[in-house]
Order: sequence, then structure tokens, then C-alpha cells
Amino acid sequence: MKIGKILELIITDTPANIAKRADVHLSEKSLRKALNKAGYEYRNSGEKGWYFVGDGDEETVQEQLIYDFATAGKAKANVSTNVNKEPKDTNQRSNVGIKRGKEQVKQANEQSAPTIERTNVIRKRSSFDMDVELMKELKIQAIIHDRTVYELVENAVRHYLAELKGK
Repeated sequence: MKIGKILELIITDTPANIAKRADVHLSEKSLRKALNKAGYEYRNSGEKGWYFVGDGDEETVQEQLIYDFATAGKAKANVSTNVNKEPKDTNQRSNVGIKRGKEQVKQANEQSAPTIERTNVIRKRSSFDMDVELMKELKIQAIIHDRTVYELVENAVRHYLAELKGK
């Protein structure tokens, strides 16, 4: 979800309620920290609310995804795993984040199997352990592509099994 949209929601709702939404996937604490990293500060005195105090263009920051600034649980690693350090300049960081996001979407589209629309599919619930970082990336891709996690996993497994049969 874009930072601008979250700021719009905060006007009428609390960060705790926004964090609980199905399309946000962050805890309240992570949401607040991400807004701080994006250059926003919560002010209790005077007119309460979130104010932009960061460097650069606020409109550019509002177009970025909140996940670019969110930190992962105990590891304190950035959700968008980036080997290279990003520049300090907000405008450059924005452009890098946007380019990286577009590249990730393009790569995911190339790698994912086409969606197979079937009716009356009988599904079996399963439970398995998965690498935490891999699951986070899976959730982010599900949001980006407006799909459910199980659809992505199902298509990935279907694609992998087809490759195995082809060998």
C-alpha cells in the first residue's frame, strides 16, 4: 500500500486499525516505524497528526510503498532485501525503489505460470514451514499482483512439477 493512501486513512482511523487491514500486512509498531523512516513524524502537541519532516519531495515519498520502509521482525532487515546500499537522497531512493519494484514485478510475471481458471477444484488444506523472508516476499508479490498467497504457491508448484515432468 502506498504511503499517501495510509496517510489518508490515518485521518479517519487509527494506525492500529489500519495495520489490521488485510491489505496492509504490518503491525501497528512496524507501520509507525515505517512512516518515521519515510520522513514523517507524529506530533502530539498543537494540531495532532503525521507531518512530513524528511528531506526531498513529499509527493514522491507518498507514491512509494510502505513496505520499502518497513522492517522485518527481529532481524531488523528491510522487507525489500537490497544488497546494495541505497543513496541517502530521498529522490534518488524513490527512483531506485520504483525501478526495483518494476523489475521485481516484471521478473515475477516472467517466472509465474499462467493462471489456470478452473471451476469445482477440490482443495486440500495443508500446513508447512517456510523461510520467513520467502513468506514475506510471497505476501508482497500477492499484494502487488492482487492474488492470494495460495494462488501463487499453487501456480508455482504446478509450474515446478511441469518442469520436472519435462526433464
